[in-house]
Amino acid sequence: MNQNEKEINRSEIKNKWSHIPFKMKDLPEIGLFFKKQYKGLGVYGSMGYFNWKIIENYLQPGIINLIKDNKKIASVTSITPKSLIYEGEAVKAAEIGDTYTDPTYQRQGMFALLINQTRKDAEKTGIKFIYGTPNQESLPGYEKKANFIKIQNIKIKSLILPIDYRYVIQKKSSWIISNLASPLFTILFYFFHKIKIFVFFNDKSFNYELVGELPQDWDEFWSRAKKGYSFILNRNFKATSWRYFSNPNKYSMIIIRKNKTLVGYIVYRIIADEASKSIMIADYLSLPGQEKSIFKGINHIVEYAFLTGASNLVIWCTEKSPFYNIFKFYGFLSRGRIPLICFKNEIFNKIVNCASFHFTMGDSDNV
Repeated sequence: MNQNEKEINRSEIKNKWSHIPFKMKDLPEIGLFFKKQYKGLGVYGSMGYFNWKIIENYLQPGIINLIKDNKKIASVTSITPKSLIYEGEAVKAAEIGDTYTDPTYQRQGMFALLINQTRKDAEKTGIKFIYGTPNQESLPGYEKKANFIKIQNIKIKSLILPIDYRYVIQKKSSWIISNLASPLFTILFYFFHKIKIFVFFNDKSFNYELVGELPQDWDEFWSRAKKGYSFILNRNFKATSWRYFSNPNKYSMIIIRKNKTLVGYIVYRIIADEASKSIMIADYLSLPGQEKSIFKGINHIVEYAFLTGASNLVIWCTEKSPFYNIFKFYGFLSRGRIPLICFKNEIFNKIVNCASFHFTMGDSDNV
C-alpha cells in the first residue's frame, strides 16, 4: 500500500464515525461500559455517578458525547460544569474527562473527534475555562489533536504517606522479606507519628469534628479563605454540598475550629480493591495563616488508617502552596506530577500569569 492509499484509508476510518449526545436511557449502558473498561483502583463510573455529575449538576447540565457501533458504545467523553474563582470573579468552567475508547476501536479517530466536539458543545453553553488532568496515555492526544496545553506554572504533585510498608519494601526486595519487615516499619512509623504530634502538632486551641453536612458558617469561612488565591475552584456552600454530600460515593469531612471559628477542613475517601486499601485526601483548605490547622484532620485520618488497615494516604498539592512544605514535613513523599491542561484560549493567557493557586484531587474526577 503506497502513502496515498494509507492517507485515504485513514480518512475513510475517521469519516466512518460520528458523535451522538447521550440520552437518559444510555446511562445504564455507560455505567456498564466503564465497569468493563476502567482498570484503576476501586470502582469508577456507575449510572448514579453520571446522573449526579451530569444531570443533577448544581450549576447546569453537563455533557456526554458517545460514539456507537450500532448499539454498542465504542467511545465516551464528558464535560462536568464547575465554577472557577479567578482573581475574585466567578468564571464558568468545566472539567473534560471520562475519555475512554474500547480497545477494539482505538486508532480510528474517536478520541480527537469526541474531545473537540465536546469542547465546542461546552463553549456554546457559555463555559470559558475547560480543563482536565489526563493520564500519561491520553495526554499526547489532548496536546496534539485538540489544542489543549499544560499549565506549566501550576505544578501539582501527588504525595503519598505510607502506612503499611509491605508494598514499599516489596519493590526493593522479596515478598517474604516485605511481610516480615513491614510490621516493624509500621510500628516505628506509629511511634514516630505520635512523637511528632506531641512535639509539633499538639495545639490545644484547635478542635476538630467529623460532620455529615456543612456548618451554617461555611460561606463566611469560604469568603475569607478564597482571598488567599488567584485561582481556586468554587467551594461555596452550594458547590461543596453538591461535590461531597450529594455525591453517590461516600466522603468523610472533618472541620477544624479555633476558638469556635471555622478555620479549616479536610475531606477524605477510602478506595479499596483486592490488594490494598488507600485513603484519598480529596480536599482541604484553611483560612490564610491557619494552614497548620489541617494537621488536626491529618492526625485523625492517620489514626483511622491504622484502625482500618489502610496502606497509605494520598494527596495532591501544588508546589507553591503554603500546605506543600507542611505535608512534606509531616512525612508525605512525592510520587510524581499531575498535569493540569486546559484548552488554549483567551483565559489561558491570563491564568499563566496567576500568582497563587489552590488545586486538590477533589477538583478533578480522580476521587
